[in-house]
Amino acid sequence: MFPDDLTTEVLTASLRGLNARNTALANNIANAETPGYKRVDVSFESALADAVESDRSRLHRGDGALPAFSEQGREIDDFTPSVGSVDTTTMRVDGSNVDPDDEMAQLSANTLAHQTVVSLLDKRFAQFRTAIMGR
Repeated sequence: MFPDDLTTEVLTASLRGLNARNTALANNIANAETPGYKRVDVSFESALADAVESDRSRLHRGDGALPAFSEQGREIDDFTPSVGSVDTTTMRVDGSNVDPDDEMAQLSANTLAHQTVVSLLDKRFAQFRTAIMGR
């Protein structure tokens, strides 16, 4: 891809997080009636923001030189979404804490976010095509 393009890498990392969240939400919905099942949640936004900030601060070393983004040890390269079980609440007598209506609402919001990121990536690649092809 474009190893020196932080914007594309952030959007791609966002898709990884949104895909992981989509999988977790789908599993939560599928297991809503499973006794004792605890919902799973995926968090990635703050970890991704920290990785981006770390990479940005590495850019400004203070010596006037701008290092290439492709330097080894970039935080965003190591970014992975955090998947964890949420067991702080129990919604039902059977021990499950999945509220199917809430999960469906979160799935809709996640789908909208996913579509937005895909659209932004499409526009980003269109910019690259225009720059390369000159049209």
